[in-house]
Amino acid sequence: MTTKSKKTRGKSTSQIITKSFAYLFLIIFALIIVLPFIFALATSFADKDYIFSKKFNWYNIFDGELWDKGKFSLENYKYVLEMKDNDGNLAMLVGLRNTIAYIIPPVFVGVISSAMGAYSLSRINFKGRNLVFSVLLCTMVIPGVLTMVPGYVMFAKFYKWADSPLPLIIPGMCGGVMTMFFIRQFFLAFPKELEEAAFIDGMGRIGIFIKIALPLAKPVIITQIILSLNGCYNDYLNPLLYVGTISKYRTLQLNIASISTARNDQYTRQLAASLLSLIPTFLMFVFAQKYFVSGIVVTGIKG
Repeated sequence: MTTKSKKTRGKSTSQIITKSFAYLFLIIFALIIVLPFIFALATSFADKDYIFSKKFNWYNIFDGELWDKGKFSLENYKYVLEMKDNDGNLAMLVGLRNTIAYIIPPVFVGVISSAMGAYSLSRINFKGRNLVFSVLLCTMVIPGVLTMVPGYVMFAKFYKWADSPLPLIIPGMCGGVMTMFFIRQFFLAFPKELEEAAFIDGMGRIGIFIKIALPLAKPVIITQIILSLNGCYNDYLNPLLYVGTISKYRTLQLNIASISTARNDQYTRQLAASLLSLIPTFLMFVFAQKYFVSGIVVTGIKG
């Protein structure tokens, strides 16, 4: 056996060992993430009193005998789907309807607004552009708890929006700095030749943005829409602050939290409701996965 073949064999062996350790690490990491979800799934099917007993384990859900004894059933899901709010309406249905109504305008309009800001800060040279971008970035490090009270006072006293969903809708339609930052990363790598050709053909900035920039930025736009939808869909604090006391305005997350009692012993029902609430976001990610992955990749083309 020649020296070259020995080196090649040794190199391939080391690569196999490296990949084996890498896959082992990924498997362990995946289990760490998946096991709590499996435990939550088992708890959502379990009897409320049974989960506090020493006999309960997450793998009991696969024991058919326990299903026959009534330790596991669909009772929690039935309770959640039939649960009614103070107005006598189905709480989960009303919450889902309100949540969708509150997040659609700020997400879609807000992402387009952010894209307009990102395009202007990356492709249009004007005095003070870098200063404006730096100031916007500085707002990202301000904790939300610092602006919570001033924001509530402003919406309640000046705009008279207290006890209404308007504070959950209108501000988000103006866009977000984080969304603008990621879209700007894509526009920084935007070919100048396309703009120059469009200018020669007599197209203005608005036409270039609508007919050229936005179509090319489709993966990034969809990625930011997915992230924004997920964040707004799972938001609990802001709806609690503005519409938490009004039953007809409550969101899905608020209605899930309302299942808890003073003793806080409704874990099984809350987990059942939480798992049901995951279905829309799960389906959204499944159908938009290819855009999500490509959008994350292309935003790192140029810093």
